[in-house]
Amino acid sequence: MIGRIVIMELTDIISKIVVVIHVIAAIVGIGPAFVLPILTSSAKTGSQLRFVFGMMKTINRFPKTGGITLIVTGILLMIIDKMGLSVLWINLSLLFFIVIEVIIIGFVEPRLKKLTQLVMASEGEEIPEGYTAAMNKIAPLEAAVHVLTIVIIILMVVKPV
Repeated sequence: MIGRIVIMELTDIISKIVVVIHVIAAIVGIGPAFVLPILTSSAKTGSQLRFVFGMMKTINRFPKTGGITLIVTGILLMIIDKMGLSVLWINLSLLFFIVIEVIIIGFVEPRLKKLTQLVMASEGEEIPEGYTAAMNKIAPLEAAVHVLTIVIIILMVVKPV
């Protein structure tokens, strides 16, 4: 009996630690995805744009690390809490997360890579020709990622059926 109580308490402690790691990973992973579009749109000169795109290379490590940590901790929580895939909000969250990854890896990153090359190769204070048109193709994709991210956060907090 005492052993069972100790195991339950230990499981509860581990679950809480994993939740904390999960939340920190979400903040670290999601934060840059919301901030970087604001930074790129606020750049008004070529040098500002080059600075922002230079920062993006370093900052973009956080969403990748955060995303991997989110998946690992999410799976751990499903195992620890014995929820599995039987809960709708978990299934929807996973589905939306996969859609986000497809949008980012399949559509945003290739376009952003070309755009980064264009920006970094530019000289002077003029915004490179073609930059605005390229950003206009990326912006709706980023908006979709933001909406899906907010939906996932709502699902994680509200936990409907």
